[in-house]
Amino acid sequence: MEEYKDKKYISREFLYAKGYSQYKVNRLTEDGDLVKINRRYFENPDYTGDADDNCAVNAYAPEGVICLVSAAIYHELTTSRPLQIDVALPRRSRVPESPVSPRMRFYLFSEDRYFAGIDTIDEDGNGFMIYDREKTVCDVLFYRNKLGFETAIEILKNYLERPDRDLNRLMSYAKMLRSEKLLREYLEVMI
Repeated sequence: MEEYKDKKYISREFLYAKGYSQYKVNRLTEDGDLVKINRRYFENPDYTGDADDNCAVNAYAPEGVICLVSAAIYHELTTSRPLQIDVALPRRSRVPESPVSPRMRFYLFSEDRYFAGIDTIDEDGNGFMIYDREKTVCDVLFYRNKLGFETAIEILKNYLERPDRDLNRLMSYAKMLRSEKLLREYLEVMI
C-alpha cells in the first residue's frame, strides 16, 4: 500500500481520509498488512524506515508527551539510557497499558506542568510530542528523588554548558512550575 509505506504507525482516521472503508481496513488487518495496536492505531509491518521508539508514544498514548530522562536523551543532555520511554499524561487521564516494546513509564502531570513547553516533532511522516529543553530540565529537577540526584545534576550541568541555553526561559518555567527557589539554589552552586 503506497499511501502508508512511509509510516510506522497509522491512525484509523488517516486510513478513512485516504478512502479506505471499515471493511477494507478489516481486510488489511486480517491479511497481515496492518497490525492492530488499539481501536485508533495500527502498526505497519512493512515499514522500511528507521524506527524511532519515540513515535510509538503517539500510537499507544495519543495525549502522551515524552518527558524527563527520555526527553533529556533526545535533547542530548544526558548519556543515560533508561529501559523505558518516560511519558507524561494529564493528571485525570486513563493510564494505558505499556507495550512490551518499547516499554513506557507513565507520569501523571498537573495541568500546568503537562501543557507547558510541548514541541511537536515530525520525523519522516511519524510524529510525537516532547517537552523542550528548558521544560525538561525543570521537570528533571522536580522529579530528582525518583530519577536520581546524579542524573538531575548531570542534565542541569550539560544544559548549562550548551551555547544555545536560554536561562531566562529556564527561570520562567521554574517560576511557572513553582520550582524557582530549587533551581536558584542549584544554579548558585554550579555557576
